[in-house]
Amino acid sequence: MPRAERHPVYYFHGFASAIPRNFADSPKITAVAAWAARRGRDFRPQNVDYRDAPGRARAVLDSIGADVREVIFCGASMGGWFARILQLMLARTRPELPAAAVVFNPVFNLVEFSHLLEGRQLNHVTQQPFDWTPQHSRRLVELETAVDYRADRPFWVYVDRNDEVIDAALSERFHRDFARFHAFDAGSHSFEHAPEALRDFDAACWPPPRQC
Repeated sequence: MPRAERHPVYYFHGFASAIPRNFADSPKITAVAAWAARRGRDFRPQNVDYRDAPGRARAVLDSIGADVREVIFCGASMGGWFARILQLMLARTRPELPAAAVVFNPVFNLVEFSHLLEGRQLNHVTQQPFDWTPQHSRRLVELETAVDYRADRPFWVYVDRNDEVIDAALSERFHRDFARFHAFDAGSHSFEHAPEALRDFDAACWPPPRQC
């Protein structure tokens, strides 16, 4: 297996979204892809229909081969939450495999907030409408409660203070005791600070020891 493929970076988009065909349409995806290439990692952007989040989680985890040396799960908004879930699910079956979660403006605590998603929705990338039901919310809650979300696993949370969807102060109160949390001034829910966040992650030299 080539070196890059032994060091995958999985990227997950947010709720009611998709991976655009042209990464230039998403500066943060462009930034993660460029960073992965510079670091000799295999960038694996993932489309996720969160109505079947459990099935998609199993498929992603099944794609991580026995020769993989380390994994980074990355994502924004709902994709950030999903990245953390996958990191923790992987830890249950392959605890010896180093896995980090690096997330941008993540949603959190879906036990409390998942009902806010319910109703008619529109995928803002594909322009396809869809319905989000209480059953879909329950599936997310079941994923969240099946893991220890506050577990001591490498977790970097980056937010923009001017996120108009998720309150940055509330996110900090939730995450600060179990994650490396950093808030950037201004910005938005689109997260304008991916290059800076990835430089901060590189400075952590994960997993130790490695050349930085």
